[in-house]
Amino acid sequence: MCLGVLAPSFVGTTIFFHQIYLTEIRGWPLQLFASGFAVLSATAIAFALLAGWLIDRFSAVRLLPSFLLPLALACFAAAYLTPTWGIFVFMSLLGVSYGFSSTLAGAMWPEIYGTAHLGAIRSIVVATMVLATAAGPGLTGYLIDAGVDYSLQLIAMGLYSLGAAILMVFVSRHVESSRAELGAIRES
Repeated sequence: MCLGVLAPSFVGTTIFFHQIYLTEIRGWPLQLFASGFAVLSATAIAFALLAGWLIDRFSAVRLLPSFLLPLALACFAAAYLTPTWGIFVFMSLLGVSYGFSSTLAGAMWPEIYGTAHLGAIRSIVVATMVLATAAGPGLTGYLIDAGVDYSLQLIAMGLYSLGAAILMVFVSRHVESSRAELGAIRES
């Protein structure tokens, strides 16, 4: 499950750490890229609220596969879009993913594991997220210095996010079937 949950931290931190390099290779004005953060913030807030409503309606586990799809699209947008409007497409998609992931992370763990060991579970997840955010920029910086095309790295991050989303479909189904089995055992 952490393979999917860690993706927004890894990808977002990595891209923002190398934002000057990204703007230089795309030919985007840095000031315009900075204004995209307002779009990211507004989108993240809107989709955090929407995610809360969807979680209440359907469950965090059912939404688990979907929150990485906008992240994958954001990576592909950053890799392929060179017009300046691409900044706002990228930031909007990243905001959708951030909004969903922030709300999903708070609801998913108690839904799956209950609340008895929630502090221990969250501490492991947060520590692993910190590790992912620290590893991403260093790894990408090393690859940039080694001559690996940054667009190729963004595509790889997008493919990773897409693969993790597919994996989350199976994780979600497994969790739901385990809960159904546990419910059947409790009833008998």
